[in-house]
Amino acid sequence: MLHYMDFDSAEQDGESIIFSYIYKRYWEIGFKTRLYDGLSPEAYLESLQRVADSIKLESGEWVLDAGCGSGLLLSFLADQLARGGRYLGMDILPLGLASLKSKMNRRNLNRSVFGMQADLSGNLPLKDSSIACVVAHFSIYTLPGVNYRRQVFREFARVLKPGGILITSNPTHDYDAIQVIRSSLKRLQDQGKPWVVKKCLVYPLTLHLGLKHIERQLKSGLWHGYRPEELQGEVAQAGFSIEHTESVYGESGFLVIGKKQ
Repeated sequence: MLHYMDFDSAEQDGESIIFSYIYKRYWEIGFKTRLYDGLSPEAYLESLQRVADSIKLESGEWVLDAGCGSGLLLSFLADQLARGGRYLGMDILPLGLASLKSKMNRRNLNRSVFGMQADLSGNLPLKDSSIACVVAHFSIYTLPGVNYRRQVFREFARVLKPGGILITSNPTHDYDAIQVIRSSLKRLQDQGKPWVVKKCLVYPLTLHLGLKHIERQLKSGLWHGYRPEELQGEVAQAGFSIEHTESVYGESGFLVIGKKQ
């Protein structure tokens, strides 16, 4: 049996000045220092793999990674891009796009990968019916209100080709940071992968610097945690038929796949 460290002690964190600064600059610091990549829990990477498994690009077709962050999805799509698929990473933060560019260069995907700085809460700077697949992996939930989220889903429908696919994942209303860590550790052990270092050194930082911050933002209402039927409803309302739904991210996330009608 896998024994977990006492992650519940994180409830007594009493944020220090350093932690408070990190929380205010959460995404920027994560992208600039590569902490975001290095501390990503296995459950998050597994959800990215589920997204990638649902993407089927023909040569010349585009996938839009809306709110791409540091471009972690790129690693999971490298084979499809090498066969002629095209990737457009869109994010509001230049540091995230810089990280995406670094990944692109390391994988020699310069002809297949492009980055664009844009705010998802506005009109997307893309032509109608120009994209085969849109991915919004844990990005929509940070928008400030339901009207903004609905507008984004409508924009996704506009830029997608007829029959195009939307894949979106977002945290659940009962998001549990500790359960994400436990699920990640169990998955590593079940697969026979090294897990002791992550248990003792990596995941405590993941919990304190990242997941607990997200949990607090969700509980405060600043960010939005979804009920499954709510996320499906917003996707359907934008003109998509619901093709698939599943729990991801250690039962703290929900994935919906919609097809443009």
